[in-house]
Amino acid sequence: MPNDGLLFILVGPTAAGKNTLLRAVNERLTHLDQLATATTRKKRPDERQGREHLFVSLTEFRDMIARNELVEYENVHDDDWYGTPRIPVEEAFAAGKDLIADIECLGAKHIYADYPDNTVLIFVSPSSAEVLAERIRLRGNVTAEEIASRLGRARFEMAFARHCHYLILNDLVEPAVEHLRQIIVSERARRRASAQPPAQMIPRPAVHCAVCALVVHDDHLLVRADSAEARLPTFAMPADIAQSPADFLEDRLGETLHLALTVDRIVDPRFDESAPHLVSLAAIPYDVYFYYTYRCSASSRRTPDSAEWVWRPVTDLRLPDALARIIAAPAG
Repeated sequence: MPNDGLLFILVGPTAAGKNTLLRAVNERLTHLDQLATATTRKKRPDERQGREHLFVSLTEFRDMIARNELVEYENVHDDDWYGTPRIPVEEAFAAGKDLIADIECLGAKHIYADYPDNTVLIFVSPSSAEVLAERIRLRGNVTAEEIASRLGRARFEMAFARHCHYLILNDLVEPAVEHLRQIIVSERARRRASAQPPAQMIPRPAVHCAVCALVVHDDHLLVRADSAEARLPTFAMPADIAQSPADFLEDRLGETLHLALTVDRIVDPRFDESAPHLVSLAAIPYDVYFYYTYRCSASSRRTPDSAEWVWRPVTDLRLPDALARIIAAPAG
């Protein structure tokens, strides 16, 4: 059918392994071309002009913008610009051809807004920030400042995960490649109403999001009264809510705790949402879970209205390392 081509977009932070999965699945599936996106960054040794990217100068990139040749474009890292060429996308859709691409989250958001019936968003990430940081380091020739910058951007990219259709946890390559293959086969069949054996079809997962409040005052943390562990105030987000996680958390804290609290937002002018201090991911068959943790500041250690919550010294609690690092870090 005309206009039923699909664009499978792999979204996720730097070093999540998106290109590794993309290349592997291309070897296992037919009629799936890689969409070459435009970029001003330098070509890496394993890349080829016109395959992963169209490598252009900044002047050429600006000319493409002026001629309206890009569906979207963004300044991603330092002075590196990325954009999605309009003509190959629209020609593929019109011809019923499928494409796959690695596109950063802001670009993916714009493309999905323009072509919702032709776009499948697939978020790719390792299961922890520690794994991500190690992969960035292993790339070599990356300074400590660049690692910190990329991990900082990853916080915002992780907040976008709840908007995607699928999550792939890419800790081990082979299971992740197979998961991607199953997604593509299933979406092709589902959107084109073609018959496929049930074993080849996977359902779209239900996406569950929750926001956690790491409420700190001096050396005390607000936790559940019935636990010796650091069980934080946590609120499930409705699937259809338009609010950002930080806004939702601020509202829920005001409704339930009635304390003078401030959500310590991490803000970057390129993004329209505040970044969480920590994101936890989990996936089981048919269900995906995102937990966004924001550090919050309390103006006093007043007793909450609900007996469900108490202030406990941080030293008395069994804290996961990630939470302990967030508490110890300077505010702001």
